[in-house]
Amino acid sequence: MIWQDYAITIIVYMFVAVTIPQLIDVIKRRTSLNLFTAGATSLGNYGLAYVFYTLDLWLSVTSALLIASLWLLLFLFSMRNKKK
Repeated sequence: MIWQDYAITIIVYMFVAVTIPQLIDVIKRRTSLNLFTAGATSLGNYGLAYVFYTLDLWLSVTSALLIASLWLLLFLFSMRNKKK
């Protein structure tokens, strides 16, 4: 492991921590996000996970997949909320 893997992982987990309250609000139908923003952020993070995979940054791959999945959930629940 190299130090960059740890640094990226710590930073991404901070992003995960601040994204969870938004996810709770979207699940409870209190709000919805811009679908383009949520979708693009999710796809971008899945792309970063692939880049980290090619660099053998395994902790970063895991954290990028987690934040990408959170943004995908934000996208899906926001889409549900906009349909009502």
